[in-house]
Amino acid sequence: MKYSVNIMELSTPWQVQSSYGVIVRMMMFLLLSNMLIATCHAEGDEQKHEPEPVDAVLFPVFMVTLGIISFFFLTRYAPWIPYTAAMFVLGTLIGAFADISKGENLLNESITEYWLKIDSELLLVAFLPGLVFSDATGLNTHLFEVAFTQCLIFAFPMVLAGTCLTALVAYYIFDFGWSWNLCMTFGSILAATDPVAVSALLEQVGAPPRLKVHIAGESLLNDGSAMVFFTIFSELYLLELGVLGLGSDIDGPEGIKIFCQMALGGACVGIFFAVGLLGIFVLLDKRLKRDE
Repeated sequence: MKYSVNIMELSTPWQVQSSYGVIVRMMMFLLLSNMLIATCHAEGDEQKHEPEPVDAVLFPVFMVTLGIISFFFLTRYAPWIPYTAAMFVLGTLIGAFADISKGENLLNESITEYWLKIDSELLLVAFLPGLVFSDATGLNTHLFEVAFTQCLIFAFPMVLAGTCLTALVAYYIFDFGWSWNLCMTFGSILAATDPVAVSALLEQVGAPPRLKVHIAGESLLNDGSAMVFFTIFSELYLLELGVLGLGSDIDGPEGIKIFCQMALGGACVGIFFAVGLLGIFVLLDKRLKRDE
């Protein structure tokens, strides 16, 4: 590998900045093109555009392009503004615009006709595994092994405690008249925290690596426990509604069984596939070395 060359080492600073500028200009061109296509799509004044499945692609492309451009300008001209906070504000504004927009355009149809109506389980299965995998690949495995017990305590008993505390606030303080099972469902939704902004802040202030591992490791595990609690208490709440076919009566032993099936069973399935994938990589490595 002595002939390998790092392109970044051969590039001067102005060349690197120039390449960044070219990329951002291309992204801005794509963004403006998406907005132009989204606005000028009707042929004629009286023709009404019928939503098509291909329109669903417009919103993700638009948001990815907007995110890249926002990241470029924030890191260079406004580094004191957190990227996640800026994207949250932009997403809120785009959602409000789609809700109050009266004129028809492809972007608005892509949001309202497809993404607002997307099935919640499909959204969870499509996006959550990638996010968890991305966090897991960047985790320090040695420190995670050392802090694994603490992460388990944070992710399971503490998530349940947070669910109960949030439910108590919703039950006794909020004047909504919610039942206890609905309050517990509400608490399970808010119990799983997202540490993206916190992790970025810890990186900036130079926090100890073990503290960052505690927060990142807990975030990897709390989604599973919160999902289990949400499943149990949402089923109990749906049973309270008295609608035939909705909800189920889950007692203590049944709840523990569901918890073991979803939490421990999911971990076993993940380990099984990880070992299988590792075995495939080992076989491929031996095969390639033999060919060399």
